[in-house]
Amino acid sequence: MRLPQVRVTVNSRCKRSCYYCRPSGEAVATESGTDLDPDRLIAVATAVRARGVDGIKLTGGDPALYGPLVEVVRRLRQEAGMREVEVISRHPRIGELAPALAAAGVTLFNVSLDTLDERLHREICGVDDHAGVLAAIGACVATGVPVKVNVVVMSGINTPEVGRLIEFCEAAGVHSVKLLDIIKDLGESGESFARRLEIKRRLRLPDLYVPLGELADGIRARAVGEEVVQQGGLGHPMTVFTMPSGTKVVIKDSNAGAWYGSVCRGCALFPCHDALMALRLTADARLQFCLLREDVTVDLAPLLEKGDGEGLAAQVEAAFEMYAAASFRPGDTTPMHLAEAAR
Repeated sequence: MRLPQVRVTVNSRCKRSCYYCRPSGEAVATESGTDLDPDRLIAVATAVRARGVDGIKLTGGDPALYGPLVEVVRRLRQEAGMREVEVISRHPRIGELAPALAAAGVTLFNVSLDTLDERLHREICGVDDHAGVLAAIGACVATGVPVKVNVVVMSGINTPEVGRLIEFCEAAGVHSVKLLDIIKDLGESGESFARRLEIKRRLRLPDLYVPLGELADGIRARAVGEEVVQQGGLGHPMTVFTMPSGTKVVIKDSNAGAWYGSVCRGCALFPCHDALMALRLTADARLQFCLLREDVTVDLAPLLEKGDGEGLAAQVEAAFEMYAAASFRPGDTTPMHLAEAAR
């Protein structure tokens, strides 16, 4: 059975304003200051574990700003039976929490770093904490837990730095570097979009998007291994290069194709950047299939409030059936064997 990633938006705000990100982060619009109740999170995690998912990703907002994070990681491992728990953050505080999170059972730290230039970091994120982010990466590596670094690649912004970022991560002992293309269907409103538009005008760029295939050849020349993977059998096909240091470089390009399901039929936004790659739980306890549409979320709060385990299991089962029936739409850079397998 094809299973989705399961991602949990533990809170609603990250206190940053990266101009490549949706203002609501990984969730549809959620009231500011909302934190997911740990008991509700564990209840949903237990339900998805019963359907065969043994890994979960905690995101936001930013988990580093979520008070019960360490407790939740421990409970996900011990109570919900999760084999893998990934924490995704871009806040320096994740470094302070790293030893406690490692002891609680986190299996992967995922930290964002888009540039080695302090000034550019401030321009991208709207905050001046570049040194803190670098220190946090070091602190996470020091725990012995694998660390992944996410890099959003932007034309005219940080493309010349990609090689140096990879080399920095190799030297730091980072397990993997994930290169992501910039979101192409970002809503045309809000502070982040306004800053993005101003930067495009200043740099005289038609767009900040760059096809990541253009970077692959340079990475391939240094790599000692190459494969194509998909997370949980869904999501975009991703090329993974193994560097001589052992560090993996993952290229996630939305042009490589994506999976779509019944919830996508008739959607005016089809095809979209992220498609049906993950099942998400929002900070206000909704199941979310799509990053762009609030009308297709499922509110689990009434079931969780009543302790209706059977109702919760039925909702999770229905969601998983939609993912199991999803179909692949090849993209411009889909590897031939995947395109043929999708037919």
